[in-house]
Amino acid sequence: MGHDKGRLPATPYSEGEILLFLKEISLQELELKPEQIEHLDMDTAIVEGLQLDSVMQVVLITQIEEHFGFVFDLEDNDKLETVGDLVKMIQERGTRKKTS
Repeated sequence: MGHDKGRLPATPYSEGEILLFLKEISLQELELKPEQIEHLDMDTAIVEGLQLDSVMQVVLITQIEEHFGFVFDLEDNDKLETVGDLVKMIQERGTRKKTS
């Protein structure tokens, strides 16, 4: 049996890749201060730790959905308290965009 070169198994995103993306979005789209982003880690509370208002939460969710290729469910809000919870969900659901 040979390998099909056109199909590679999906590689999950690493914690580091996801945290880097979240930090970039926090700086560029959410306009958080560098000192706020510097302290962003797996234990950071998403809403309180990042001090996100409702508009900023929508921006964050939209950016994640577009970048990682999945849509959040209404029930997901109850499962997400920390950045670590968010990273785990992205690792489970996120899909890498195919490059041509």
